[in-house]
Amino acid sequence: MKTHPGSPERCGLTEFEAAGLLRALKAASDLAGDDMPDWKQACIDTYVLCQEEKWLGSCHDCFRSCQGQKEWPANNCRRPKKGN
Repeated sequence: MKTHPGSPERCGLTEFEAAGLLRALKAASDLAGDDMPDWKQACIDTYVLCQEEKWLGSCHDCFRSCQGQKEWPANNCRRPKKGN
């Protein structure tokens, strides 16, 4: 979504999923003010990589987990092994 705003399908999301994610990010941003915690930015950046590079696992589910645990669940969403 960060790379292709306005085209959620290019990120593997439906419009409904993208709208929900944007609402959640906006609410989190509003609560945090201009100072987004490093863990939250890391979750967002990793989600973008997950979508763009078509990682193994559900990027959306892993992003939601990252929001709660403040750490990307690398055992559930990861880059495919090279050569596959």
